[in-house]
Amino acid sequence: MKVNVSGLAVIPTKPASMNVIVEPGKISMGPQVIELAEAASIRIREAGQRRFNNQIYRIVGEGTVSPSGWNGEDVRGTAGMPYQRMVPGSLQVYSKDREKRYVPEFDYTQDSYWGTIKRHPQGEIGVGQELSIDYSVWLCRYDALVLLEDGTIQVVEGDSEAPESRELLLPEPPTVKTGVVLAHVFTGWGQSSIYGGGSTVTANRSLSARSTNSLPVLAGRYEDMVERTYVVEVTAAEGDSRGQYQVRIGATGEDYGTNDSLTMETLRWTDKKLLPHDRELPLVLQSAYRYPVSWGLKLDFSQIGLDANGSDEHVDLSGQYIVHAYPEMIFDRRQALNGIDPLDFIPLEQRDHLDGFRDKLASGNPVRIAFFGASNARHGLWPAQVVRKLRQAYPHTAISTSVIAYGGEEMRHGRHRFHPEVLPVQPDLIVMEYFINDVCYGNPEETEQAARFILRSIREAGIPCIVLTNNGANPLFSRNGSSSSFQQYHELYRGLAAEYQVAFVGGYGYFKNLHMFGKYFITELKGNMVNHPYGIVDQNWGLFDSVFSNAILNILGTPGGNDGR
Repeated sequence: MKVNVSGLAVIPTKPASMNVIVEPGKISMGPQVIELAEAASIRIREAGQRRFNNQIYRIVGEGTVSPSGWNGEDVRGTAGMPYQRMVPGSLQVYSKDREKRYVPEFDYTQDSYWGTIKRHPQGEIGVGQELSIDYSVWLCRYDALVLLEDGTIQVVEGDSEAPESRELLLPEPPTVKTGVVLAHVFTGWGQSSIYGGGSTVTANRSLSARSTNSLPVLAGRYEDMVERTYVVEVTAAEGDSRGQYQVRIGATGEDYGTNDSLTMETLRWTDKKLLPHDRELPLVLQSAYRYPVSWGLKLDFSQIGLDANGSDEHVDLSGQYIVHAYPEMIFDRRQALNGIDPLDFIPLEQRDHLDGFRDKLASGNPVRIAFFGASNARHGLWPAQVVRKLRQAYPHTAISTSVIAYGGEEMRHGRHRFHPEVLPVQPDLIVMEYFINDVCYGNPEETEQAARFILRSIREAGIPCIVLTNNGANPLFSRNGSSSSFQQYHELYRGLAAEYQVAFVGGYGYFKNLHMFGKYFITELKGNMVNHPYGIVDQNWGLFDSVFSNAILNILGTPGGNDGR
């Protein structure tokens, strides 16, 4: 039954608060009509924080300066690692018997964002020493705004933790049994206002009155959950770069990993760099990790100074540009009322390349699938999900696997493993996934060279192959981890698969559009808040791999299972 919606948008208040406004409107579902006659102001409860006292922690790693960065992947809570997203300033570290309190920066370094404590090599904490720690963590939560049959609005609160207590506190949206979900609202991590996304740009500079374009174009989606003000200073370059412009950027807001927030008086500036020739400038902030981080926005200066006829007036771009960036915490679900299919966002290409493998599956002859790549091919759920469904679909075919996958490796490593490790297992199908690590390595030319070697070798061996892109990563983890970098590699893989006529499954197309499914992408990274979309203890915690495996099964012509919706 088709659902027709008019109005009923969920928007933030002005100024932003913990209330949201549901605009009047109605929903028609066949003969049933549900109407909200007047705008409704709905209060969202703050997610708050949780205190952990006397957690026993065997210290891991050494550091000399805070913030000390990510400290690996493990269970959280007592006898495990601290939870991530600590409340800045809440950590206290004691000896296991609580007789001695240790001093930050002298005995240990810390990182509130990643939940990290490392011993200082000149301090009094020994290697592998057991400690007692007290700290608080920010919670986060999804709430569903639901229109009920009687025309009232109900808030269905989600959980603020995983079903398994040793997992990270990265919850899913709630399941709603009655009513119509209009939006998911994400709140938490210390936020005390609900924003609806959107960003603005202003400038402190002068332009000719004849110019119709006086501001750079602000493009992209802001992907952080902190309100920030970016300050972009553009100056004329001198010396050999005369005629070009230099740019530096500072940003306000929470300084991840530290106990501080940056203000207009304490901006941390990026190094000055030349404005790119295409005049498209990624909007980055200089993180406490000593590298710039992009949260998805960019400024396009190419149209500044063009008159109504598109002629360049050679306007001086020098000046200061201010971008106000607001988190997208309201995820509109109205467009999903008539159904939304993740596979519509995942390119499935060169299907006919797999005809021979499909025929062999159907023939009942034994087949072997080689999963070739990095950690997500080794530890992710999707390889086992694919194989299980294939065995169910072809019960008379013996399906074996060989996992030639090593955590942390990239395509440049895989090229040296292909002949000695992949070919000897005599696979009937190679499923290759190096996507995430290739992106974070950050050398597309070297990746392309390695990929061409592998794909050429696969073609010469006559083995069917599926090239994959899967989920993205947390931009704070790597200087190369921006969504634009992931999109660049997604297109690189896609183009190479087409050129070498192997199959392609572009799972990143779904990941980058998680907001269309009512989710913030960081909460999809269940295992480590970096790049693994499945739990550490409860590996079934997280839905991304189910969607991904369905896409692979689809290109193989086999029905899938849970679609992650």
